[in-house]
Amino acid sequence: MSKHGFFQITQKLFLRDGDLLLVMRDRKSGFGDLPGGRMDEDEFYSDWVLSIQREVSEELGPNVKVDINPKPFLIHKHKVNEGNHPCIILGYHASLVSGQIIMSDEHDFMEWVNVKTYNPSPLFTEYMLDAVSIYLKDHA
Repeated sequence: MSKHGFFQITQKLFLRDGDLLLVMRDRKSGFGDLPGGRMDEDEFYSDWVLSIQREVSEELGPNVKVDINPKPFLIHKHKVNEGNHPCIILGYHASLVSGQIIMSDEHDFMEWVNVKTYNPSPLFTEYMLDAVSIYLKDHA
């Protein structure tokens, strides 16, 4: 008899400024990342956009304003590097409205890349590489 799985939810922004997409690198793993993160237990029964907005504020700074489409466009499997937890990525379209990004200490690199020419494979690996590749194929 199989047992039900327990999975964490991570929400990621595909944050655009025109043709540019914000990509980051996770300080701990050294792998590519996008703004966002795991949903806290007490956020599950609330508006999930509040959870992603909390992550944006933590990771990009309190003065950054983004316009987030509240309907996820991507659902993909993921494995959180820290602890090797199985996870579900919910991907959201977002656009930069205003503000200067101030990276948190969770990331050690960020770059705005052109969606028409960007090759994610040097930075991204595994399921995040799959998710970014799907995004670039469909939204460049």
